[in-house]
Parts: sequence; C-alpha cells; structure tokens
Amino acid sequence: MKTANICAVTLVLALLAAGAGHPFAVTPPELEFSGITSYVFESNPQEITPKMYNWRVTLSKSDSAGGVYEIVQITRPKRADSKADPTPNVLVDAKMIGVNQDGVVDFNLYVGDRAPKANMGLRGRAGEPIIFSGKGTGKAESNWIVLPGPKIEQAVPATQGAPMSDGRLRLIQFTVNDDRGEQFQVDVVLRRK
Repeated sequence: MKTANICAVTLVLALLAAGAGHPFAVTPPELEFSGITSYVFESNPQEITPKMYNWRVTLSKSDSAGGVYEIVQITRPKRADSKADPTPNVLVDAKMIGVNQDGVVDFNLYVGDRAPKANMGLRGRAGEPIIFSGKGTGKAESNWIVLPGPKIEQAVPATQGAPMSDGRLRLIQFTVNDDRGEQFQVDVVLRRK
C-alpha cells in the first residue's frame, strides 16, 4: 500500500472517530429543539387567498410532556403612559394542541391574508385568519386575530430556528394604528398554560 493511501485511510479513520466522540453526534431527548422548525412566507401563491405566514412548530418530548399549550393573542397599547393591562384572547384552545403518536407536540400554523378583513367584529377593526393543523393528531381549528385598528404598520414573524423560551414562543407581532391614531402591539404567542 502506498504512503498516500495509508495517510488517507488514517485521516478518514481519525475523522470518523472524532465525529463519533463529538458532543452533538447523539442528542439526548431532553436537549432536542423546541420551536419553529420551518417557516415559509406565502407558501402557495396559487391559492385564492394564500396565507402570508406559515410555520411548523415542533416541541421536544420533554416540553411536549411538560404541560398543555394554547395560542393566544395579546394586545397592548404602545403609549408609555397607558395604564391598560395587556388583553389576552385565546385563538387556539389547549384541547386542540395535543401530542401525536410520537409523543410530541407538532403542528402547522397559517396566518394572514394579503388584505385583512375590514370591520371585523366592530367598525374600524381588521381581522386576519389563523388556521391550526396538528400533525398526526387529526385536530384542526380556525379563528380570527382581531386587530384593534384598520392600519397594519408592521408585521414581524418569527422565522425558522426561533426557540421556545420559558414556555413561550412568539409567532408574530403586529403594530397597528386605530382610527384615532393610537398605536397598539399585538403578539400571537404559543404559551404553556
């Protein structure tokens, strides 16, 4: 055997041995990722009303077994002097967010049309649809995010790789102005109940 071949074989064996001993080679279940495992903006533009924000969220086995979850909308005025408490509204109830046959919480979530629905619930408000679909659970639900004003200044979605922290995962944050010019922050959040 030539010296070059012996060196190549030795190098490959050394790399394989190093890879097997690498701390990330095997991930224990308690260290698995919890959060957004994929995100696509307007994943199917051929739909009549394509959804603008599309997430797949998967929780580790330990987080999946660590409590029940719900998706809520939290609305608060952005004025510094506002004394109003944030108003939570349950969008997807905890009974819909269950573990699948693999023992994990795994779901798709779709939010928002290009043109929000005007006068949603009350005159001067806007609505964005939200559709939940559990992976392997057979559970699905739709609802509306009711924004406190008609003008969406900004929508900031969490993207792939966003982790859950302290039992919470922010999915999207809207900045909205009402007809009087008051500005609100609307967060859509997965949270441990």
